[in-house]
Amino acid sequence: MKKYIALLMLLVCINAFSFDILSADFGLEMGWLPRGTLNMYEIDGVKIHDVTNTFYVVLGSRVYLLQYLFFGGSIDLTTYWMGYGFDTEGVSYMFETGIKVGIFELFYKHNCLHPAPTYLYRYIFDGIWEGWHDRIGIKISGEIGK
Repeated sequence: MKKYIALLMLLVCINAFSFDILSADFGLEMGWLPRGTLNMYEIDGVKIHDVTNTFYVVLGSRVYLLQYLFFGGSIDLTTYWMGYGFDTEGVSYMFETGIKVGIFELFYKHNCLHPAPTYLYRYIFDGIWEGWHDRIGIKISGEIGK
């Protein structure tokens, strides 16, 4: 019975993609930050964190329903080379949903940054780089020459 349900769900998804009821896109970005800093201003001074020679990976996707409604998200992972291995200090997440009509996009986005201490290399939990924000807005985008 479970096989039939799984097969039925697969056929529904294939038909949804075939008839433009459901579509998806995705992206993978990888790179290197050759230089930079993060500054945290506190009452007793400034904490400066050097992010030189940082590697990052961003993985994201978006699903469209009936070509207008969308939802998706991304994960941004940054790692630092510490001379003895990679040290991951934070992960940034983004969730989005909205409506896209032509060049206009009405959206809601939630972005959050969470610490991810690597206890193997540093036994200190430093949670001051944690935060979040929500966005509600409109985006206008287009293409030229296509």
